[in-house]
Amino acid sequence: MRFKRLVSTALLGLACAPAIAQDMSSGPAHTAGPPAAQDTIFWYPAPSRCTYFTPEGRAAFRFDDPQTWRFAFLVMRETKAETPVERGYVMVDGVLRELEKVRSGADAAQANVTVWRSAGEPRVNVNMTVRETGRSAETVDLAGTRTLIRGDGRREIAVEGNCTG
Repeated sequence: MRFKRLVSTALLGLACAPAIAQDMSSGPAHTAGPPAAQDTIFWYPAPSRCTYFTPEGRAAFRFDDPQTWRFAFLVMRETKAETPVERGYVMVDGVLRELEKVRSGADAAQANVTVWRSAGEPRVNVNMTVRETGRSAETVDLAGTRTLIRGDGRREIAVEGNCTG
């Protein structure tokens, strides 16, 4: 009986070997470099305070077409708290990551820079550097860059978006 269990366990292990090897190949070595450029968040409807697109994503966006709701970065505000907390969201290698705001302020060129970081591992940092490009009664339009940093890897993309409230 024990021999049958050992053989069954060995066969099960061999059957899982390709999947285990695939998981290991996308492990730490894969997460050390910059994230894939095409990672976007599909979130419809996005209950966000700020939405950022790539310029191409912004041009393709249609409010009434859920398939075009693809974002480079989102900011959401927890409104039930006494002191509202903002959280950032970014897609990295197909995984949605929640980020906490570290600090925000003007840089030497008077652009607004907000630094975000992930709570879990592998650590991901996002620097949003944006300038106001327009304003209406309800929204502020922004344009700039999103720099995603992971380990020694870094990827910077252009972003366009808006914030409410």
